[in-house]
Amino acid sequence: MGPERTKNMKINFDEWNERRNTNCGKWDTMDKKYQKEGMLHLGVADMDFRSPKQIIDAFQDILDKGIFGYTDLSDRFYENIREWMRQKHQAEVSREEIVFCPRINVSSSICVETFTEEMDEVIINTPAYGPLYQAVVKNHRKVVESPLILENGSYKIDFAHLESVVTDKTKMFILCSPHNPVGRVWTREELEEVGAFCKKHDLLLFVDEIHGDIVAEGVTFTTALTLSETVRERLIVATSLTKTFNVPGVIVSYMIVPDEEIRSRIAQTIDRIGMHNPTIFAVAAVEHGYMECEEWYRQMLAYVNENETFTREFFAEHFPEFEILERQGTYLLWISYEKLGITEEELEKWFLEKANVSVYMGSVFGNEGRGFIRLNIASPRAMLKEAYERMAAVYSEIK
Repeated sequence: MGPERTKNMKINFDEWNERRNTNCGKWDTMDKKYQKEGMLHLGVADMDFRSPKQIIDAFQDILDKGIFGYTDLSDRFYENIREWMRQKHQAEVSREEIVFCPRINVSSSICVETFTEEMDEVIINTPAYGPLYQAVVKNHRKVVESPLILENGSYKIDFAHLESVVTDKTKMFILCSPHNPVGRVWTREELEEVGAFCKKHDLLLFVDEIHGDIVAEGVTFTTALTLSETVRERLIVATSLTKTFNVPGVIVSYMIVPDEEIRSRIAQTIDRIGMHNPTIFAVAAVEHGYMECEEWYRQMLAYVNENETFTREFFAEHFPEFEILERQGTYLLWISYEKLGITEEELEKWFLEKANVSVYMGSVFGNEGRGFIRLNIASPRAMLKEAYERMAAVYSEIK
């Protein structure tokens, strides 16, 4: 298919794909957890859309060959990452700065292990994405929580609080940008202030940017790689195309590390634990995703934006006590239910037993998440509509 035809082709994100009985984490695992037939799951953060045809075709070519040997990283793998960062994020990245690692959760754990000692402190903003938090805990380091400030429906970093909790034992700051679960996209000014804080206290800065390609209309994402050199010299950015093109099951990510000494120490840890080769499908995803799937990506962003509009309108009409906060990034909505005046346990019971819908309750992201739910809107609109109609039918029973 020629590029012009692909460009003009309308991609069907309305297709409801049956994902059960495929060992699917979003559907089969949640079915096992809740043991409720026909439940709709809007919690786990992957999309219910078919991945781009170009990636599927590349996988099919591999399957047709029928040989699944060890795989190395190709020149095209590196060049596509570099070109995507240049085109989408105005970041110049050298090949040497790219360090393969299968998952960002693994990257964060490797960096905590490599650059801190047992019982050293690592700062994380809360509410926090669980695996980033656990990367500290499971390496026997101490998490220093710095709660985000909620003002006028949007979150801010509390820099005064950061200064009050940092100590001589603090060695690292883990930042989620865009932030999961609250959906903030940090501005350049905020990121530079984080960088200045890290420089002042000699902290390594690890930034999870896996959602960096997925921002709301009118919002600009700034990668930490474009910050001042004083930030870059202590910076590790972890990112991937798995959220961008919905291939999380392929298991591929990479760190981008400007400083040679930091990069060398990470490489030594990766070499020690023997994590060298990607899967054969991981390389193909990067080779074909970034440079061939622009139209899918563009239409996906538009569809998610439309899903947000649909969700806000439905909730405003049927669930006025739910307050949907501003979504700047990710395809996840962070929703307050404070006006309902009920506990998290009561609300979860209503979702599961009455509405037959599952979402992520806010306490999954720590105590600062209580009073909120996280809702994934990267699904066919008909699926969202059915879930919301189930909720509306039993809304009177919520208390």
